[in-house]
Amino acid sequence: MRKLAILALAGLVLVTAAASFAAAPALNNQTDCNTNHMKCREYTLNVDEPWYKVMVLLTVCDIAFGKCALGI
Repeated sequence: MRKLAILALAGLVLVTAAASFAAAPALNNQTDCNTNHMKCREYTLNVDEPWYKVMVLLTVCDIAFGKCALGI
C-alpha cells in the first residue's frame, strides 16, 4: 500500500511538471520579473500585518516570480 502511494505521488509530480513546462510558450524578460519581485517583497515587508500573513504574502511573491520567469 505504501509503495502504491509513493508511485502515485511520483506520477502526479511528473505529470504536473510535464504539463506546466509544456504550457510555457516563451520566457519573459528577466529584468521585468526581477523588478516586479523586488517591488512585491518591498511592499510585503513594509505591510503592518502579523508575521504569518507576511510569510504567506512573501510566498505569493515567490510563486509569481517563478511563474514570470517560466513564462507561465
